[in-house]
Amino acid sequence: MASTSERKSWETFVRRPGDIKEGVEIPLVLRDLSPGRKKYSMRHVVAILSRIPQDLSAMDTLYVRTVVGVRLPDAWGVEILRELPIEIPGRPYKDFFAALNTAAREAAPKER
Repeated sequence: MASTSERKSWETFVRRPGDIKEGVEIPLVLRDLSPGRKKYSMRHVVAILSRIPQDLSAMDTLYVRTVVGVRLPDAWGVEILRELPIEIPGRPYKDFFAALNTAAREAAPKER
């Protein structure tokens, strides 16, 4: 049985590499790269990314690809803050990234 403290490897696709930001909450679609039955399972999440070496040793690993599948050379650290629904409302074959951002805003904790 795998330890829950074990670091995982994830993959995500972005329209433009400049779309990913460090240190801010960002909605992502993550694909699990860990070996086993759940390999390639998908999650919609809100996460924080980092490239600081001290953070990387404590965070899961995230590999980023462009929409056409080109893997960017450097890995990121990723910390998942919260889950988003697996089904994102919107019109099929329209802008998925916009729908994902809308779902993240709607799922954000409300301030009092």
